[in-house]
Amino acid sequence: MGEPKSLILSYIFIMKISKFVPAFLKPALGSIYRRFFLKPDHGSKKSRESLHAYWTDPYDGENPPEAYAVNHDSSELLVDLANKYSSADSRFLEIGCNVGRNLNYLHSAGYKNLNAVEINPNAVKLLKETFPDMAKSATIHNAPVENVIKTFGDDEFDVVYSLAVLEHIHKDSEWIFGEMVRISKQYIITIEDEHGRSWRHFPRNYKKVFTSIGMQQIEERHCKDINTLDENFFARVFRKKV
Repeated sequence: MGEPKSLILSYIFIMKISKFVPAFLKPALGSIYRRFFLKPDHGSKKSRESLHAYWTDPYDGENPPEAYAVNHDSSELLVDLANKYSSADSRFLEIGCNVGRNLNYLHSAGYKNLNAVEINPNAVKLLKETFPDMAKSATIHNAPVENVIKTFGDDEFDVVYSLAVLEHIHKDSEWIFGEMVRISKQYIITIEDEHGRSWRHFPRNYKKVFTSIGMQQIEERHCKDINTLDENFFARVFRKKV
């Protein structure tokens, strides 16, 4: 269901002027937008297009790409799972790589066949500047995942994974979960907030999601002891049913 025209226009206006606002003022700009243009209950009703617009260029200062470049325990967890279920020549696809921290952790661990989808052009630019060695060998698709995932072949990737990204997939785009199964030859790894709820968080139990469409869960970890995550996060590994 689309949003009221006036709300969409106001959002576009905020997005346009945000490009000329210093980074330290963007949190205030976001606060103004939420206070004067959003109804208290409007978050769950935001359109997929508005969600895409936000992640293409976050206007509120809460999710700048540079914040995702620092070392993170969750990336270490990802490498730990990759080491357990894949090999050096495995072909990886990350859904939503942002500035590429997870890819760089995998690259440093010896994985060279790396691919990713990322909606934010500023994040992709920073990825190339921050992790140049990894960027030279990785293939990054700079577009919404909905626009790219159907172009991949069946069983094209040995491992398809996400870290705090599927939780932001709009309900209108849940069909991409089936596409993840289609393009995965062996494994899907999810490290996701399964309970948080906001206008850009959609809580789901990913065990239920993926076991209902052709995957078998073979490992589950509650991430409450991961310093950079919290008790809402679960790491899950799925293997494709034969």
